[in-house]
Amino acid sequence: MRITNVHHLPLAIVEAVKNDPYPHGQTGDISATSLIAPPQLVALRRQHEADLEEDAADRIWSLLGQSIHTILERAEPSAITERRLFAHCAGWRISGQADRIVPLDLEYETIHIEDYKTTSVWSVIDGVKPEWADQLHVLQWLAAENGYDVRGLSIVALLRDWSRNKAKDGGNYPQAPVITLTVRPRPLGALHDWITSRVERHQMARACLTGGIPPQPCTPEERWERPAVFAVKTPGRKTAVKLYEDRDLAQAHADDLKGGYVEHRPGEPIRCLHYCPVAAFCPQRQAELAAALDLAA
Repeated sequence: MRITNVHHLPLAIVEAVKNDPYPHGQTGDISATSLIAPPQLVALRRQHEADLEEDAADRIWSLLGQSIHTILERAEPSAITERRLFAHCAGWRISGQADRIVPLDLEYETIHIEDYKTTSVWSVIDGVKPEWADQLHVLQWLAAENGYDVRGLSIVALLRDWSRNKAKDGGNYPQAPVITLTVRPRPLGALHDWITSRVERHQMARACLTGGIPPQPCTPEERWERPAVFAVKTPGRKTAVKLYEDRDLAQAHADDLKGGYVEHRPGEPIRCLHYCPVAAFCPQRQAELAAALDLAA
């Protein structure tokens, strides 16, 4: 992947982005973060790695998030930081790096795994994001395969946009710029079955591309698909009175309002639109765009 500098950031920042210490080539067949990602996306990214570009400005928060590793090295010496674990499943070597492994006994046999995230307040308002829980569960499985008994999992979120004034308003707004979110460990049997199914999906996607066949499309959940809604609007008001997924309910509400009307807001695949690095190479996304052009013609 080529790093660009469209916004003319200082050279030191750009070089720091380019010199990412992530151990490429030392992660086995697939890493924990790739394992939980959409198989089609991961396979396409692997196939088109040399063709991809990303601007340094889009890596800033990731860059700052890496500073947490330096902070963790200053914590109490009994914990293990940045330990990369390996295990085999369905013929592949899986790897994952735990930010912090906290021993719960003197023999380091029972442990608690912590994963640190530099993120937005709005990412934690509703609790743990599913992909964060999935990442911790892969680490739980890797730890178990390496002889550890995992008793607890948690996300430690550092909130870059936390506001003291908003915290004073109460509600579910975090009361400090750092919060800990608990994730329940999964039963090992079910966890092994889930890991196996994830590996097999990725193996299939990679094999499809090798054979010149489009991989299985991403699911709506993997695309972060926002469903289509019907907005009840009134003249002069910028925001909707209420949003409905059912057109008839929206129309009934609008009929009760003076000048009320219904505005259709199509669904959107948020990841495809804004966050997928391989959208330009994705057969699923490109087919959608071609179909939209045909409808518009």
